[in-house]
Amino acid sequence: MGTHGDGFLCAKGLKNQAVSSHNIENPSASHIQQENIWVRKAKKVISAIGPVLLIVAVCNFCVGIKNFVSTRPVDDYKDCGIHTFTPYDILPVQVKTSTTRRAQRNNRTRTDYIVYYKTTDGTGYRWQKNGGSARTLAEQLYNRGSVERRVLSIPADNTYITVEAHQTVESYTNSLQRKYIMMMGLSGGYLLVYVSVFIWKQNQRKQESLQ
Repeated sequence: MGTHGDGFLCAKGLKNQAVSSHNIENPSASHIQQENIWVRKAKKVISAIGPVLLIVAVCNFCVGIKNFVSTRPVDDYKDCGIHTFTPYDILPVQVKTSTTRRAQRNNRTRTDYIVYYKTTDGTGYRWQKNGGSARTLAEQLYNRGSVERRVLSIPADNTYITVEAHQTVESYTNSLQRKYIMMMGLSGGYLLVYVSVFIWKQNQRKQESLQ
């Protein structure tokens, strides 16, 4: 009897141990299942934003080409030297928050505060800087006082621009070109990846349909 009883207890113990082992494995399986759910969700999000990023990339690529081609050569500028600009006013302006047609229909705008500067040496040059959407930030910028900037005139258009004091005509035009090249490179890279993935998916579907 003792032997049978021990055998029964042993079998029962093994059964309980198996159940216990099964319960230990469940959290791991649940964790894997949870990861699979997150992977599926991530794929859905990527599939949804992919076309949106494609449109943005195409727009940026076109803008980059347009701006790069229209960048003025060095000979179009005349260096008028460094001048001191003093703030003299802060005014609110309405700025569009988006360039999309839907936003334009909804007339979405925000108020920014512009800090206006002018030279006091009789040259009459003026400059302005956006102080942000909070007037207190614009006032802080105003209270910093005068700033030095280099004036580059454009004789062909009878106008001028101002740049940082340390910049020259060459460094200014080179920085613009680098900016537009980077814009085209990033956008073009995304376009290449998007098209490659699209072609790969199409080939995968064709192979699956033939099987």
